[in-house]
Amino acid sequence: MNYVFTNGKLLDGNRDMQVQTGLCILVKDGLISDIVPDTADVTGYRRVDLHGHYILPGLINMHVHLAGNGKPQKKQRDNEKLVKRIMSTRLTRTIAYKMVCGFANDELLGGVTTIRTVGGLGDFDTRLRDEITAGSRVGPRILASNQGISVPGGHMAGSVAVAAANIPEALAQLEKARSEKVDLIKLMITGGVLDAKEKGVPGSALRPV
Repeated sequence: MNYVFTNGKLLDGNRDMQVQTGLCILVKDGLISDIVPDTADVTGYRRVDLHGHYILPGLINMHVHLAGNGKPQKKQRDNEKLVKRIMSTRLTRTIAYKMVCGFANDELLGGVTTIRTVGGLGDFDTRLRDEITAGSRVGPRILASNQGISVPGGHMAGSVAVAAANIPEALAQLEKARSEKVDLIKLMITGGVLDAKEKGVPGSALRPV
């Protein structure tokens, strides 16, 4: 089915973009084929009236941890302990995976059509990526990293990243990631924002490595 989107306010993503009206977006086989004046002949297209709403290209989120919803925490928590508990039984893993799928769908509903994950639970990222690609789940396109590689005491060590104490351990995790067919490798070898002890100060590793 070919579609024509009409009566919308278009933001095309150009550097100096301005809201454009009086245009139709033509879609053939799931891809945008043209943008034409709303006076053009669109015979053979199924009309979708946007009722004056905005339409824009899908957004891309380059830094996503699907293990969390992104809400600020009132106090720091022991993420390593929490993840160990979540991944300890089949039931808790199933519940966690369902939450991950929900968070990915939230991204899509917010207009984000592509995400890049940079640290996650087990192989959840690639698993969900493949299910979305196969059409068995709804969600954005995913460039998946699964678990990142950190250092003992480093950012997210033991939670969404594996703590590698030496080069052989890091290479072993790299090989594991390769077997899971990840799209990228995330390194977390310093402290991170969540490790900071006061506002405005970057975090540091918890102990020298």
